[in-house]
Amino acid sequence: MIDWVSAALPLLHQPLNGGTVCKILPDSSLEWSTRCAISVVGSHDASIQVKSVGGDGQGKATHLYLHGNPSKFLQGHNIFGSDDLVALVYDTYQKVCKALKLSPQLAELGAVKKGAYSLSRVDINYSYSLPTRSDVNAWLRAAEFKSRTRHGRPALKGGTLYWGKNSRRWALKAYCKGEEIEAPKHRLPDNLLDTKLPEWADNKLRIELVLRAKQLKELGFEEAKTLTVDEIRRVYRSYLERLEMNEQLALTTDQLLEFPQKLRSTYTLWQIGEDLRSTLPKATYYRHRKQLLEYGIDIALRQEAAPRNNVVPLVRVLEAEPAEIPQWAFDEQLVHQSARH
Repeated sequence: MIDWVSAALPLLHQPLNGGTVCKILPDSSLEWSTRCAISVVGSHDASIQVKSVGGDGQGKATHLYLHGNPSKFLQGHNIFGSDDLVALVYDTYQKVCKALKLSPQLAELGAVKKGAYSLSRVDINYSYSLPTRSDVNAWLRAAEFKSRTRHGRPALKGGTLYWGKNSRRWALKAYCKGEEIEAPKHRLPDNLLDTKLPEWADNKLRIELVLRAKQLKELGFEEAKTLTVDEIRRVYRSYLERLEMNEQLALTTDQLLEFPQKLRSTYTLWQIGEDLRSTLPKATYYRHRKQLLEYGIDIALRQEAAPRNNVVPLVRVLEAEPAEIPQWAFDEQLVHQSARH
């Protein structure tokens, strides 16, 4: 589902008055100023941030900058939702314009409906079903020590696991959706607590991809219309595959005897938690890593002490299909209609 969008949507209008932030130099001259965003409330008190940007030289703004979660704005929750970015933003645009008493021209409505506008951030996420919430948390604990991307090892903060948290290009994050909706900041609205939403979310592992402006440009997704539903799913899967993650289970004696003698020592040191990057010569480290990968062992993922009875299917979760939106969500109108794709 689309979980966040930052985009500049065409709309010629009198600038919104959300206040201004500026910098005044010691000589009292103005160095720069920027308009502040205002909050527009949508379904179930969920809000989205908007501000006026651009100028036509005659005092009017040319675009409305939208920054927030269109799924939550339209549905009141983001437990599941649509992959149709263009449809979500179009309905959000119409709702925002109505709330602010703005009247877009037909050409502007047409451009937004076609996705002819620029993007600076898109978040895509899917949920994976595990047997229980405890299994979700066990997966997160194991992934903290047994996974990596080109950004390196993940960082755990407030129950969320981040790969590339401060990257200006892209990042991944994972968390327990059942726990998130119990936190004050993300708590479900009262009138949704009695639905089936909390029960559905309870055992879900949520993995989210954040694509920022530089990465969107590099991928050729500067305009919304290029991010079709199929492309969104393909791109998400391609980044999920960047997670290096192995079961890293101990080998039996027979399997160990298959190793060349030089690899047995390296494997034994890795198994007891040695940091082989600092222990082995650089050339030896990379040669042994390549050879051990053929046995399903990645010595780049340093072993950590963990209970042997807590085996978490790290890779199998990532290879699974995301959880489908249940039929009752459509029946009870708890999800945007475009999610039927």
